[in-house]
Amino acid sequence: MASTFKNAGMAIPYVDDSNADLYTAGGSGQAVIHALYLTNKSNANNGFVDVKVTTDGGSTFYHVAKKIQIPANNTLTLDKPINLESSDKLRVIAHPLPDSSTADLEVYASILEIS
Repeated sequence: MASTFKNAGMAIPYVDDSNADLYTAGGSGQAVIHALYLTNKSNANNGFVDVKVTTDGGSTFYHVAKKIQIPANNTLTLDKPINLESSDKLRVIAHPLPDSSTADLEVYASILEIS
């Protein structure tokens, strides 16, 4: 078995679709998400984020975190491992604020791929 460290990052979208998929485990391997860094770059607005994973390659998602708050100008770290099997996905989605404004959110992941 070969192990490779990988990084992934993106601006967090506000639509729950494939554009919100931060990472997909390879078709013939597994992956361990070591940590997720969720950053709110907004100076004024708190951000709210969902983190979800699949257990079946993308049909059904389960929440790892639901509507977690990230204060303005702060980073929240999820530092417990998330194990992904072949073709499983890690998805991160932001929530619009009650007044329909949005925060400036991004996510970075530290990943170990195993093939």
